[in-house]
Order: sequence, then structure tokens, then C-alpha cells
Amino acid sequence: MSEVRANGTGTADSAVTESFASSPVVNLVFDRVLSAVHEGRLLPGQRISDSELAEQLGVSRTPVREALQRLREIGIIEASASRFTRVALVNPKQTADAMVVWVALYSALVNEVIPLVTPELVDEMRADHALFLEHVSWALDATRMAEMRANPELVREHVTALVPQKIAMANANFFNHLVRLSQNPSLVRGINSVVHLIQLGSLYLPDYLDFRALSESQLLLIAAARDHDRAAAQGALRMLGLISVPTAALEAEADEADEADEAHEAQ
Repeated sequence: MSEVRANGTGTADSAVTESFASSPVVNLVFDRVLSAVHEGRLLPGQRISDSELAEQLGVSRTPVREALQRLREIGIIEASASRFTRVALVNPKQTADAMVVWVALYSALVNEVIPLVTPELVDEMRADHALFLEHVSWALDATRMAEMRANPELVREHVTALVPQKIAMANANFFNHLVRLSQNPSLVRGINSVVHLIQLGSLYLPDYLDFRALSESQLLLIAAARDHDRAAAQGALRMLGLISVPTAALEAEADEADEADEAHEAQ
């Protein structure tokens, strides 16, 4: 199992930690595993050993098991009794379904928090939008995008450099700014329960998302937040809801992972 660093950072993960955790030790394990998944140090289908994880973090196996169970509840970890515990293989259909739920919940969120946005928060949103643009600049250039589609080696280089993870994290961090303003714990819990599933699933889609539309929706949301304009914020959410999530099945990868586990158990 890849190392889960005890000094990792959580960024957007910290809010969901508060929602699920019942002890500081469970907080630690939950946050570290979630960060490792989103940063690409733990990959879909990769096995997780509770004993190894406990040793790495210097804790007992009991809080590790509790944290892993909570990660199962939000779809990041999957397990089969007496066979495996591994990072979930989130297929495109699951990602698309979670996106529908997220847009609906985030729509309710912006109605609550848009009047509360400060100029400082707008500046933070602008900074994260700039970081997002930095990571997707290649996708906004038609020539470079065509080169990517025609050259699998370029795609592999992006994957090796963790470009998909950087895009997903920048996008998640951008939208998390408004979540932090909410005073509705149930709403925050609902958003966090699907956002991490989307973040993981978006890394392994069979085709690229429309990053231009995603960038434009971020800009619209920044302007709406600056102006405290609920209607404009809902317009940004409608644009997000129209972004198509590629849903070609990734059954081959899931089958390969299952076959590998069965072979491992047979040894």
C-alpha cells in the first residue's frame, strides 16, 4: 500500500472530516486517507491494509477501521468481507449521478450564503479560479487538445504528472469556499457526501469534461458572489448542470481489478 503521510494537508477535506468524525484519531485517519486518494497517492482499485495504515500513522486499528467505514459511507472506499478493502472504482455513471445531486444541493446552498460573501472571500475564489485555469490551459487551446486526443503518450505524461488530480482539487477548492459559509449542517453534510465521490470519479472519465464551460460557470459564480446576486448564482449553477459527464462504462478496469483480487486470494 502506498504511504499515507501523517503530515499531509486536507484543504477541502477538512469540512467533511468534522461532519463524520467522532474522535481526533478518527479525524486524522479519515483526513489522511481522503487526501491520499485525492492527491493520487492512493489509486482506484488499490488495496488498503488497516494494519499497515495503523502502523504508518502510529495509531491502533480500531480508529482506522472506523475511518475506513466512514469512507465507505461516502463511496471512497469499497470492501468485500474477508477479501479486500480498496479505493473505490467509481464509474462514470456514478459520477454523473452524484453530479446531479451536487448541483441540486449547491443550488440550495447559494441561496443561503450569497448574501454573506465578503470581498475577501471573492478574492479567494478568484485566486482558486486562476489556479484552475492554470491547470486546464491546455484544454482551452483547441490545437493542444487535438494533440492530446491524437497522442496517448501526452495523456500518459499528464497522468504521471497528476494533472487530473490537480484539476479536480482546484475545482473542489473553488466551490468549497461558499460551503464554508453555510450554517446548515445537514446541507453541508449532504454536499460533502457527494463532492468527494465526484472528485474521485472525475479523474477516470473516458473523455474530458467541458473545461471551458466549467471555467465560465466559475466566473459567473464569482460575479454573483461579488454582487450578492442570488439569481445570477443560480444561472451559474444551471450552466454547471448542463455540462455533460462522459458515461461510457469502465467495466474493463473494474473486471481487471476483481480478477486481480480473486487471483490474489487464490494464492
